[in-house]
Amino acid sequence: MNLFEEMYNTDNVIDQKHKEEHFMNSAARESQEKPIELVFHNIHDHGTEIADMWMNEVKTRTGGRVRFRKSSGEDPGAVKTADLVRDVPAMGDRYPLLNLIQIPFIFPSSTVGSKVIAQLYVEFSELRDELSDVKVVGLGIGAILAIFSSKTWGPIRTLEDFKGARTRSMPLIDGIIEAFGAKPMHIGWFEMPRLLETGKLDALVLGVLPAHMFKLADGAAPYCTVAGKKSITMHPMRMYMKWDTWNSLPPDIRKTIEEIGPAGSDCWYAVQSGRDADSHLREALEYIDQKGELIKVTPKELKRWRQLIQPYRDSAVDDVAAKGLPARRFFNRMIELVEEYS
Repeated sequence: MNLFEEMYNTDNVIDQKHKEEHFMNSAARESQEKPIELVFHNIHDHGTEIADMWMNEVKTRTGGRVRFRKSSGEDPGAVKTADLVRDVPAMGDRYPLLNLIQIPFIFPSSTVGSKVIAQLYVEFSELRDELSDVKVVGLGIGAILAIFSSKTWGPIRTLEDFKGARTRSMPLIDGIIEAFGAKPMHIGWFEMPRLLETGKLDALVLGVLPAHMFKLADGAAPYCTVAGKKSITMHPMRMYMKWDTWNSLPPDIRKTIEEIGPAGSDCWYAVQSGRDADSHLREALEYIDQKGELIKVTPKELKRWRQLIQPYRDSAVDDVAAKGLPARRFFNRMIELVEEYS
């Protein structure tokens, strides 16, 4: 081999080595820069923006390193495959302390309630333990609930008006609905409008925001009864991540997400979730007032309601305490925090 051939072969080897190094460096940069894509599923879309707000906040704080694909609905398959889910967790017996959030006439607004639940999450390890089946990244409380009644049944202004009404209820307040003289029923989310329209359901306890979303005042349930300044019941709202997904994230991204929520009354998620729900409440109440009838229970009548449900409030707390949980301390602290944040 002459000198030229030796130089040519050497140059080829060096050139090939540079190409390989460039390719490996490019692949490494691409791997580092490629954003993490997570699937977010919203089981019940209440017409609020908090989910999008949270995703945008995460995307901004991580410099675009985390992105999301969205889906919604009650499909169990979609929930199972999603990385991140927003749901209403206190609908059965799985979370007994969290269920106490639904006791009637406690919360005046989502703004107050969301701060309370986030602070309770900090103060009670028992609450954190019962919610530890998933990684909670956000806790809040939805906007106020009310009693909606069908056009056929008519408006509900007194306990007498409620008597005999087949009413969509929830397990924790079934006894209260019965005490009011109505018949509690557990109805699927998307079944409510159809059952109202076909006369198989007379009334429902439902959030004002989903009632607006379902356009109930347009015909299916034009009467909305609001029980005073404190909601007849409240729903806790949770955003959670599957543990496998959480554990797969880089430590700095996990730290960023935890800075957003769910712990503490002043955390980003609690503050923004409450404001978001309450900002949509005015629009929803205006819609009901225009299309249907907005009924406010008189103070005298409301006193009857409160007296009637007091034993059921006490019983709900005692039942959770019987499970070995600090139910009375939790409930009393909840009341204190409501007063503090109101």
